[in-house]
Amino acid sequence: MQILFIVLNDLSHLQEILEIFIKLKVRGATILDSEGMAKAVLESQGLNFLLGGPFSKTLPEKVNGSKTIFTVIPEEEKVPEVVSAIQNALTDTHEKVIGFMFTLPVSGIYPLKPKKNK
Repeated sequence: MQILFIVLNDLSHLQEILEIFIKLKVRGATILDSEGMAKAVLESQGLNFLLGGPFSKTLPEKVNGSKTIFTVIPEEEKVPEVVSAIQNALTDTHEKVIGFMFTLPVSGIYPLKPKKNK
């Protein structure tokens, strides 16, 4: 069992990733709004003006928010198929940085349910 994380900077590909999940029968994912460290540091230091200033060429073109998608894939053999499908789908873009993916092993899932009253 693996958990797949996708940090997506180019949000135009979000729907495409979700459609891949549906097609490959990946059941359920959680999508969080996220923010990269570069944007957070610039904002916290009051340096937002650098996003459009002389250093703009060293930063990704869009330093907006991002989405972090994660899903548990119970079948180990399905992980390479899902990763490959996403990589193949995201090759047609003009952005320098679309995002990145990584997996981690999952040793257990523990549902949280309310106690039943007798």
